[in-house]
Amino acid sequence: MEVLLRAAGTALCACFAVLLLRRSVPELTLGLSAAAVAIILIASAGLLSGFKDLSDIVSGRYGVETAYVLPLMKCLAIALITKLSAELCRDSAQNAVASAVELTGTACALGVVLPLIFAVLDTIGGLL
Repeated sequence: MEVLLRAAGTALCACFAVLLLRRSVPELTLGLSAAAVAIILIASAGLLSGFKDLSDIVSGRYGVETAYVLPLMKCLAIALITKLSAELCRDSAQNAVASAVELTGTACALGVVLPLIFAVLDTIGGLL
C-alpha cells in the first residue's frame, strides 16, 4: 500500500509539473513524464520479486521445467514495457509510433511464447 501511495504522489506531482510546463516549454514534458515513470518503476521493483517466487514454486512443487515458466515471465515483462512505452508515445501525441510499439511488443511476445506452443502441439500429437 505504501508503494502505491508513493507512486500516486509521484504521478500527481509529475502531472502538475507537466501541466505547468506544457505552455512555456513543451519539449520538456516528455522527459519529465519518462522520469516520473522511471522513478515509479524503481520504487515498485521490489513488488516483482513475487513473480520469481511463483516461478520457483511452480518449478519445484509441481515439477514444471523452468524452460516453460521463463517464457511466461518474459512475456509479462514485454507486456509491461510495451504498455508503458506506448502510453508515453501517446502522451506526446505520437499515436502512430505508439501503435508500432504495440505491434512490435505483440510480435515479441509471440516469439517468446512460440516454443511453448510447439511443446503443447507435440504433446497433443503424442496423445493422438
